[in-house]
Amino acid sequence: MAEHMTPVVAKVLPEEKAAFAAATQLVGTTPSNAIRMFIAAFNRCGTFPFDISPSGAFGAAPDSHQQ
Repeated sequence: MAEHMTPVVAKVLPEEKAAFAAATQLVGTTPSNAIRMFIAAFNRCGTFPFDISPSGAFGAAPDSHQQ
């Protein structure tokens, strides 16, 4: 029996949508598949599958260097 899929809807700015579509194409997938992969990873981890803190994996937040 085929699995029944249900849509996930999120509103984003047009430029965010375009950038996401371009980025997913660069890594060889589609926006829909990238969202499915994110949801699967989130469910496996029970939280974000990456560091979302301001000083996380991508370095400190821009304001954190100001005194």
